Amino acid sequence: MAATPLGRPRHESIDRAILDAAARIIEVENYRALTIGRVAQDAATTRAAVYRRFRTTAELAIAVLSDRFGTDPGVDTGDLETDLRTIQRHRLELFTHPLIVRGLPGLIDDLSLQSDAARRFSEEFLGPRRTATTRAVQRAIDRGVVDASVDVEWISDLLTGPLLMRALLPGLQTIDTALIEHTITAALAELDGPGPRLR
Repeated sequence: MAATPLGRPRHESIDRAILDAAARIIEVENYRALTIGRVAQDAATTRAAVYRRFRTTAELAIAVLSDRFGTDPGVDTGDLETDLRTIQRHRLELFTHPLIVRGLPGLIDDLSLQSDAARRFSEEFLGPRRTATTRAVQRAIDRGVVDASVDVEWISDLLTGPLLMRALLPGLQTIDTALIEHTITAALAELDGPGPRLR
């Protein structure tokens, strides 16, 4: 005999309403406007229903980002530069989206005080994007066009770091195609030196 599930069943329609309401609040206003009470009201549900799904607004915001953006595309064109360019163009769209522009600075601030949410952000959002880069470089190593001694994590830093910095720090230049090209050029230069790396 099947066991009776404990607690109330989850309703996908409520899940969707909560995520959509949270996304609207962040896009129109910012992360700091996101509260459990506000989301419950806009989603036509209860605070308890929101809290059953998310303990904090940071966890809710992470779920919104994962829902809206998923992970980087699984790019494998057989050419490293083309792979990196495709990944970076995807990130250009990501980092200029209102959810990121208005949501990421406040979220990162909260994550400094919430270790569990910070781990989820790394595992569910940031980590997969870094993995897309490291896999592209590793494939190039496997093909013999990049030396195996290359620091794959550093290449990922070169591509992602400038975008994160401009997304988080006020007063810097915007994230645009010029920045994307600079990051690709820097990564390819690192892969090509010092000494022969790209073959």
